[in-house]
Amino acid sequence: MPAGETITRNRINYVNFNQLRSFYAVARELSFTKAAELLCIGQPTVTTQVKALEETYNLQLFVRGPNDLTLTDAGEALLTVARQIFSLEERAHSLLNTVGNQFAGRLHIGTVGPFFVMKQLSKYIDRYPLMHVTVESANSDSIYQKLLNYEVDVGIIGSDYSDPRLDLVCLGKHEVVIAVPVSHPWAHRSQVNIEELDGQRLIMREKGSMTRRALEEVLAANSIRPNVVMELPRDSVLEATAAGLGLGIISNFEFSRDQRLRTLSIARYSPCTRSFAACLKERRALPSIDAFMQMSSELVSQLRDAHGEEPDSD
Repeated sequence: MPAGETITRNRINYVNFNQLRSFYAVARELSFTKAAELLCIGQPTVTTQVKALEETYNLQLFVRGPNDLTLTDAGEALLTVARQIFSLEERAHSLLNTVGNQFAGRLHIGTVGPFFVMKQLSKYIDRYPLMHVTVESANSDSIYQKLLNYEVDVGIIGSDYSDPRLDLVCLGKHEVVIAVPVSHPWAHRSQVNIEELDGQRLIMREKGSMTRRALEEVLAANSIRPNVVMELPRDSVLEATAAGLGLGIISNFEFSRDQRLRTLSIARYSPCTRSFAACLKERRALPSIDAFMQMSSELVSQLRDAHGEEPDSD
C-alpha cells in the first residue's frame, strides 16, 4: 500500500436492541415508570437507554412536559417500526415454543365483557394447557385501540370498525334493553315504547360503548331526549339502576339474573349490537392467535348448526 494511503470503511451502526425495547415500552405506556415496571428493570436504566438512543442518532423522540410525555414526529415514526420489529420477535418466540400441536406462551385477550369470551376460553385452555391466558375488559373503542397498538392479541369487540387491517369472526347479535328496579312502575312489563324514554332519567354507558351507540341512534332517529344523569361502565350501570338512580341500558346478553332488576325490550325498534372476535391480519400467523380465531369460528358454526341461524344473545 503506498505511503500515506488509507482505506475508509463504511461503518454500520446497528440499533441497540435493549435501547429500542426501552423506547418501545415508554412509547406504549407514555411513562418511564410504567415502562420500567413492564420490563422489570429500574427506571434509571430505562431513562439511560432512551437517552442513549436519542444521543446516538441526534434525535428527540419524546417531548417531556412537567406532567406528561408525548411522542415527537420522529418518535411516532420509530414506534411504527418498533411495533413491527417486536411483532416479528413475538412470532419467532411463538414458533420456538410450539411443541407438536401444543403452544407454550401467553395470550392476552381484551373483551367488551367476560361473558362473551368464556366459552372460547374454556375450550382453548383445555386444548392448549401450556398457554397462559390473561383477560382484560373495556369498551369496544378501547379494545380496538389496544389491538392496533399490539397491547392485546385478540379482541372481542362490538363493531368491525370497517378496518381492513382486522381479521374478524362475527360471534352474534345482542339486543339492547332497558333495566329498571323491581320497584319501578314498569317492572311488570316486558316492553317500553321509545316515546316513553323522553325525559326519563337514564344511566348511559361510557363513550366508546357500542351498546350506548346503538341506543343513541334509535333515540336520535325518533327525536327522543332522555335526561342522562350518569355515564358509567357496565357493572356500575346495574348497581346505579338497582339503587334507583335512573333507568339503565345494557345488552341482554350481559344481564345475569338479578333479583333487584327487570329488563324491558324497546318495542318496534329492538336496537342491537354485534360482537366480533378480532385480531390484526399481520399477527394472524401467530399459532396462539390463529388457534383462538379458528376456535371462535368453530363455535359460531356449531351454534348455527344447532339453531339454523346466526347465533344471537340466547
